Amino acid sequence: MKGSDEKNYDIIIIGSGMGALATASIMAQFRNKRVLMLERHYVMGGFTHEFGRKRKYSWDVGIHYVGDMYEGAMLRRLFDIVTRSGVKWNPMPEVFEKFVYPDFTFEVPFSEEEYISRVIAMFPEEQEAIEAYFSDVYKVNQWFGRHNMKSSEPFVDKVRAGIQIQGFDTADITTRQYMEKNFKSEKLRALLCSQWGDYGIPPAKSSFVIHCSVACHYFKGGYFPVGGSGKIAESVKPIIEQNGGCVLLSHEVEEILVENGKAVGVRVKNLVPRKDDEPVTEYYAPIVISNAGALTTYNRLLADSVSIPFRKQLSDFYANHPVVASVTLYLGLKEDPRDLGFYGENHWIYSSYDHDANFAAGQNWVGEKKEILGAYLSFPSLKNPEATTHTAEIIGLTDFSSFEKWDGTSWKKRGDDYEQLKEQITQQLLNFIDSHYPGFSATIDYMELSTPLSVKHFTGHPQGSIYGVPSVRERFLSSEAPWCQAKTPVEGLYLTGADVSSPGIAGALMGAMATVGVIPDGLSFIRLLKAANDAVPAGA
Repeated sequence: MKGSDEKNYDIIIIGSGMGALATASIMAQFRNKRVLMLERHYVMGGFTHEFGRKRKYSWDVGIHYVGDMYEGAMLRRLFDIVTRSGVKWNPMPEVFEKFVYPDFTFEVPFSEEEYISRVIAMFPEEQEAIEAYFSDVYKVNQWFGRHNMKSSEPFVDKVRAGIQIQGFDTADITTRQYMEKNFKSEKLRALLCSQWGDYGIPPAKSSFVIHCSVACHYFKGGYFPVGGSGKIAESVKPIIEQNGGCVLLSHEVEEILVENGKAVGVRVKNLVPRKDDEPVTEYYAPIVISNAGALTTYNRLLADSVSIPFRKQLSDFYANHPVVASVTLYLGLKEDPRDLGFYGENHWIYSSYDHDANFAAGQNWVGEKKEILGAYLSFPSLKNPEATTHTAEIIGLTDFSSFEKWDGTSWKKRGDDYEQLKEQITQQLLNFIDSHYPGFSATIDYMELSTPLSVKHFTGHPQGSIYGVPSVRERFLSSEAPWCQAKTPVEGLYLTGADVSSPGIAGALMGAMATVGVIPDGLSFIRLLKAANDAVPAGA
């Protein structure tokens, strides 16, 4: 062991997002591990954190809603284990989503049966195909979930021969392939893919497996953490500390230290050092777990001398597939949005049935004064019963190229042209929402735009990406994406989070389940549930 006890831990975790939080909590609770968590942001939680303005408005940066959080659901059980039931979940309204198109609005109900019935009522001539679709979605998602838990790998190689779905003898297809093969109506295909923004890749590019996973996730409605998503990190921090662990904010990992082919620790830069603090410090542990994402971990945090057989393949993968970034307009409202007919539901608003065209437009509308073809509108304050003021968020997907010229520049030095671009984007987003909901802008008291530069600055994610490794077909094939697994080629180094499973908070949590299942002295999924049950006092 090197150095003092303050520099030595059982486990070091890079990042504090959902995958990191879950991994740290489980290993501290059930394996008594002393965990050091290192976060480059000055707020804990990664995409689960929240921020405030004017001492009254608060927004959640990453969690907009979560499915499968009803009592008795397995995901709910896992969250309760990770947070020691420290987070309560509020169900969204009965109509929890609206899919808004030029000629119709589809209201998505909590009830799965009602959802299916409403789709069939709109398209009775395709009832047989619709019923087969919902059956296929369940079939593929159940296989994917079981495979993840059993193998701790997010790969679907066996799906090629193991699952037959309508029109195909494999699930290794794109979402558009399935839709075009089985549905005649373009409107129906668009409707069923309306939530593609939840995984960030449109039908022509996305794996049908990820589409099934996300679609199933919301078949029984959506939920939101009472008090805001910051409650998740808030509940996990004392669990880490009670076992002698520590969470260090504003600490950026510069390098994962490797000796004789084994990870032994990390070199860390203190971004806000106090007078007596060391600007750069090394911490040591026999296990290092990265929640920083595959690309950052393999191609930035490991020295070139460390042998990683797929480094170039990983870089090429990112170069050849779309990286999803976004702009988010955070709004503080001076009026109750319920007066305009909003009740806490999400709005997916599109100008076209063609989601691939919507995605392509999202890549070039910024700075071009072109029409936005799609946006997401939600109301955090209406989902959170503890909110005391009203807020809204408008999200538009884009790419990094429109912001690349300011990459690496402090926000204070980006200049007037950057501020003018932000003002233009803000107005474009507001105009788009006003065109669907007249009078919306009149309710605004405060507004602030976040760009992919903000995401990159606080998370370190490449090109300000919000979903990690893109969910294209190849991402779920072991031969094409060997970096998407918890084990790494470096002994003692592991990955956790969304890149180990799938995008979103639920995917990141399942990534953590894979990680704790393969690290030394870890727990399999079944052993974790048993340990958690044994830890509950009788009669509790």
